[in-house]
Amino acid sequence: MAGYWVFHAPPGYKYAKVKGHGKLMVRDEPLASIVQEVFEGLASGRFKSKGEVKHFLDAQPAFPKDRRSGQVRYEEVKRLLSRPHYSGYIEVPDWNVSLPKGQHEGLVSLETWQKAQEQLSEGARTPNRADLNADFPLRGSVLCNDCGRPLTACWSKSKTGKKHPYYQCFNKECPSARKSIRRDDIEGAFAAMLKTMRPSASMFKLAKTMFEDAWKQRQAQMVAVTADLKRQVTEAEAQVTQLLDRVVTASNSRVIAAYEGRIDQLEKNKYILSEKLEKSGQPRASFEEMFELAFSFLANPWKLWESGQLELRRLVLRLAFAERISYCRKEGLRTPKTALPFKMLDNIHDQNADMAEREGFEPPEALTSTVFKTAAIDHSATSPAAPV
Repeated sequence: MAGYWVFHAPPGYKYAKVKGHGKLMVRDEPLASIVQEVFEGLASGRFKSKGEVKHFLDAQPAFPKDRRSGQVRYEEVKRLLSRPHYSGYIEVPDWNVSLPKGQHEGLVSLETWQKAQEQLSEGARTPNRADLNADFPLRGSVLCNDCGRPLTACWSKSKTGKKHPYYQCFNKECPSARKSIRRDDIEGAFAAMLKTMRPSASMFKLAKTMFEDAWKQRQAQMVAVTADLKRQVTEAEAQVTQLLDRVVTASNSRVIAAYEGRIDQLEKNKYILSEKLEKSGQPRASFEEMFELAFSFLANPWKLWESGQLELRRLVLRLAFAERISYCRKEGLRTPKTALPFKMLDNIHDQNADMAEREGFEPPEALTSTVFKTAAIDHSATSPAAPV
């Protein structure tokens, strides 16, 4: 109850003598940074399921593996993701110890940990399969245009013994059932489409300016946000007090258990609100630091795909598209439904084109669709394309 963990330190922590505490859990690098990346990745949507976290941990040489194959057991992943220790709190249900503030430093905030739990309960939009590998990054993410089922993939051996990669639809009732699609055809079409999702330098600069203006407006609103957080903390404390009074007077064990469950949830919400209040008015980082990676992706999503890393390629599929893409054997990839950021850039382009066509401009030249045309591919991960 005093906030000290008395059992074996979980991965990412180790015991060390700390003045004023005796032995206390402290960060154990590099495991601490790996675990921190897992929870932040779940909270941000980078990882969508326990399976994707497992793939990530399997690829980390520093993370201990408990299988001869060099993989992490699925049970260990579930245990890791359910530990509130990483948020700086402690929970031992068998001892009726429910989330007291720990004496140790959390690897992430309680809010981030809670968002990770919510992400795990919601499940993944982009499928995670046991047979996902770098050979077929589009497996399960591209639909058959004839039946709407996800395409699968396999290696086919020719008479000479040489293996050839193919995508196929395994739906027996589909007209395209078992009809192979060369991997180079479908992935080549996908790569060509990704290369077109690259704004010009002028369009990218305009979008970045709009984001920066929104950031400044949000900073100006922090005074009101702080006042609202204080009000919510006060309300949560009042509700806890009322429920405690009801527990004292209640005699039905089921009613008492329901009250206690509600109190635990309110206490957890209060901790999250208190953390937000402490950080209110102080941005975690500058605008450039917060959005550098996001702008790099918007400037050229092809660069992430070109890296060849399965994790990054799955990330592109999740972030760039609002739903799975359809592929027709005769006509190729169908027009995809892009994610909100790319849709916003496209809307900005359309608005600018309309404005430029109105009378009164000197010279009266319209902005053409070249604003969003694909520029020559360079090898910069952060620089947008030059104007065409």
